[in-house]
This record gives sequence, C-alpha cells and structure tokens, in this order.
Amino acid sequence: MAQAVHERVGIFGGTFDPIHLGHLRVAEAAREQHGLGRIVFVPARRQPMKSSAPVASGRHRIAMIELAIDGERAFSVSDCELDRPGKSFTIDTILEFRAGLGPEVELFFILGSDSVCDLPNWYDIGRVTDLCTLVIAARPGWPVDTLDALEERLPAERIAGMKAAAVRCTADASSSSEIRRRLAEGTPVDDLVPAAVAAYVAQNKLYSAT
Repeated sequence: MAQAVHERVGIFGGTFDPIHLGHLRVAEAAREQHGLGRIVFVPARRQPMKSSAPVASGRHRIAMIELAIDGERAFSVSDCELDRPGKSFTIDTILEFRAGLGPEVELFFILGSDSVCDLPNWYDIGRVTDLCTLVIAARPGWPVDTLDALEERLPAERIAGMKAAAVRCTADASSSSEIRRRLAEGTPVDDLVPAAVAAYVAQNKLYSAT
C-alpha cells in the first residue's frame, strides 16, 4: 500500500521591515528544494532577539508582504504574531500552526544562517525543534553550504536530535536595515524590493528621514 503524502508547510518568520527580493528568493528556494506545498510569511510583532521594535507598523508590513507575494499561489501571509501581545516567540507560532493544521502536516521553519548562533537563547528551543524542521538559508558571512555551520555554533547537547536542512541559494547581501538606510538617504531601492513594495513605501512615506 502506498504511503499517504503529507502536506509540508514552511513558516517564514521575521520582521519584514520591509520585505525584499532576498526574502522572496529564499522562500522560493526553500519551497523547491524541500517540497513545501506552501509557505506562510509571519511578520513578528517584536522579535525577542532584537532590542528595537519594527519601524513600520504591522499593518504596513502586512500590506507590503501581500504586494510582494501577489500572484504567487504557494505564498501567503499570517498576522498571528501581530495579534499576539508582547514579544513574538517562535514556539507560540509553531504551536498555533500545529493546532490549526493538525498532526499530519510537516512544519518547516525558515531562518537565516545569521540567526543560528542565537538558537541556544531562543525560548523553548527544544520544543521548537521537536515540532518542526529548521530550514537554514545562507546570509553573507554566514555560509551554510553544509550543516556543519550548525554544529560549529551550537553545543552538542542542543543539536542532539535536531532536524535541520539547508536552503542552497546565492547569499543575498541585501537587508531590511540597509534598505531603510537607503530610503532615509533618498536613495532608490528598486533593485532590492519588488516594484509594488517600492511604490507602497513611497506612497506612504515609510522609512524617510523627514
């Protein structure tokens, strides 16, 4: 008897302040390389590992994500962390998805390789890695051609039994902070964000210094 094919869902967490082309390239590579049926972008209300709050409001960040993924049937966005008060802990999001999707769905959590060294400090990281597979995408200066990077940056007891996989795509040098800096200086960002996002930022005067 053939085995049932279970759905695989990717959860892409982050501030997305703003979403940029690098985010979209990572999402598409993760979808293709790991057979993900769909990927849900989950903008954080406030990330625990960041000292400052997002610059743009949750409403604006949701709108920019919706514009960026328009027409991509495999991509969607969830405001579950924005509706949850306080800091956005990954375990709470994973548990919410698990409860909503049921036990048969395989969950994959997408993160950048620059976040790997912070994993030991994540709240309830043991349960996070019990409930989903970490999908790690390369960031400049943090290569992840193999998962050796994970072993180098995490204590052995932390990675025992951890499910992790790499996303192999060109490391993207763009970052949301660099985009915000360029916008504050009045420098165009058309090469870094989707055209619809650039238009939305201009229309709503986001990230400008004035």
